[in-house]
Amino acid sequence: MTPYNPHGDLCLSIFADVYATGALVFPPNARVLEIGCAEADWQTPMVALRPDLQITGVDWRKAKRPGTTIQGDILTQDFAPGSFDVVVGISSIEHIGLGHYEADPKYVDGDVTCMTHVATWLAPGGWAYLDIPYNAAGYEVLNTEARIYDDRALAERLTPLGLREAGRWYADRSGRFLGTTAPEPRPAKHFDYVALLLTR
Repeated sequence: MTPYNPHGDLCLSIFADVYATGALVFPPNARVLEIGCAEADWQTPMVALRPDLQITGVDWRKAKRPGTTIQGDILTQDFAPGSFDVVVGISSIEHIGLGHYEADPKYVDGDVTCMTHVATWLAPGGWAYLDIPYNAAGYEVLNTEARIYDDRALAERLTPLGLREAGRWYADRSGRFLGTTAPEPRPAKHFDYVALLLTR
């Protein structure tokens, strides 16, 4: 398999490591939704590998990407049920609803609502990939910056009815891939990363 090139980005490198395991299988001509496409350019390296993918990116901020881009609130999109075969969130779900980026809309449980939508937007047999901050010591919200998830929060907030966890991988704060070995709990406000594969 040709490797995914993260071009030095930390969270894209986590995706690249998980992709290299062979666990993320994009069907031919897959309809892909990227949640939060403005921060890191996940699409350009992906399209270089798979030009057949039909990618739609949504972000509150303006972004120019190879696929279709929608500038707006992910929580107010009205995609029909089963619109996508794959949903990708590169370090994005943890920010939804916190109002950190250019006064994006505030929703107390924006991450929960988003993942409920994802469960609807995915076609049967589809999958979602997320990488998010992780600390086994406990769930925490860092002001407007991000949510840090523990195991309970991953299950309760990011795995709604209709989705099930099919894979989990870890990386440390520097992006060093740890595979399936969980890091030790950290002090408050410190975190590593976890990548989740959720299937419908």
